[in-house]
Parts: sequence; structure tokens; C-alpha cells
Amino acid sequence: MFFWIKANKRVLIRPYLKIVAKGRAEQKMEESMKIRNQKTDSYAVLSLDGSLDMYTSLDLKHAIDNMQPGPGFIVILDLALVTYIDSSGIGTLIKLVNELNGKNMALFLSGLVPMIEKIFKIAGLNNFFHILTPGELRDKYPVENEA
Repeated sequence: MFFWIKANKRVLIRPYLKIVAKGRAEQKMEESMKIRNQKTDSYAVLSLDGSLDMYTSLDLKHAIDNMQPGPGFIVILDLALVTYIDSSGIGTLIKLVNELNGKNMALFLSGLVPMIEKIFKIAGLNNFFHILTPGELRDKYPVENEA
């Protein structure tokens, strides 16, 4: 059993730990991210839907790794449906840029919602990432629309 001593009183904290663990598991289920991959020979557009955070960052990395792109390939992340991003998500994006650049590939972002765009501007990330407007994405990197 776990005890916490406060003001000379022993308080059992094990039930509290179970509640916190249960809450985190429920939070992870609620904060999932969907990734839709539309790939051509020279680029892929990954449309993200949901939260890009410590729970979902690895899903994005695995999705890109599983594509096995070669030199000259461009990965475009459409963030138009991303509702939340935390420092783990931003760190993953930075790491992906560095990894892909090291393999002579590129990572572009598109569709930043105003809240996320503001975070990027405050942190100076809008100068680090190549950010496409929705029009540039549509014109330069067309993909098939689902009916």
C-alpha cells in the first residue's frame, strides 16, 4: 500500500492512483488522431484529424516511416483538422523535418488553424517549417478527393 504523510496523518493514496490511471487511459482513447495518406510517386499528403500530442506523435512517425519514401520525396502534413498540438507534437514535427532533410527529402505543412498558426509564429516556427497555403496545396500537390 502507498501512504502519503500530511500534517502527521497517513492518507492512503492507492485509490487515487487508480483513478488517475483510469482517467489517463480514457483521455488517450478520446484524444486519438486519424491519419489519411494519399500518396503519389513524388509526394504524399497526410491529412491529420484530431490531437497531435504525446499520445499520438508516434502514430505520425510510424505512418511516415511505413511509406518508405526515397530521395526527393515530399511529405505534406495537412493540419486543417488538427484540434490540439502540444510540445511533443511540435517536437515530433521538428524531428521529422530534420530526419527527412538528412535523407534529401522534405516535409511541408499546410492548413494550420489560427490557434496553431499563432503558436508557430510566437515560437518562430513559421520560419523553420515550409508552410503551404491551402491553395498552394491544392494547386501544386493535387490528390484524389473521396466521394
